[in-house]
Amino acid sequence: MNELRTSYLIPAAESQKEGLPVWIFYIIFCAVLLLLFLAFLHNKDLRNKINNIFLAYKKKFMKFWLEAILRRQEKKKNKLLIQLGQQGTSAWPELKDQSQAASEINSLEEKKEKFGEARCELASSQLEAHYRAIGLIINKIRPGIKALAIYYSRIDQAERRIKILKKELENL
Repeated sequence: MNELRTSYLIPAAESQKEGLPVWIFYIIFCAVLLLLFLAFLHNKDLRNKINNIFLAYKKKFMKFWLEAILRRQEKKKNKLLIQLGQQGTSAWPELKDQSQAASEINSLEEKKEKFGEARCELASSQLEAHYRAIGLIINKIRPGIKALAIYYSRIDQAERRIKILKKELENL
């Protein structure tokens, strides 16, 4: 009885020899893949269709990536303008000689004193706007103070990078 059960569970060796060997299947499969590859290389329209499918996703990714870099550069420029404003207020005695910016900076200094009296957390965020405004004014007139010259070159570099990124975004 044991022999009868095992004969049903284990297939006979003769039944395995029916059909093609497995290695022939793999050779035929590789040949078909080679023919498809050669057809792909030969057919320019097929290459263009496949390229256009991936091009849409590539453009979306490039746009997202360029926008992220642009935001980072604008933050960097704003930070540099804030630092320029802070350095400009420390170099205020030398800037008083510049009559072009004296009235604008004086009005901003009065606002700073009002926020300085309040001493609240909102004052620090509004002081950044204050320093940024001073930085914009100083960047516009560009007095010849050596301590501020470093910021001018960094701001110019950030502005050039922003212009390049905006052109690349328009071209997409």
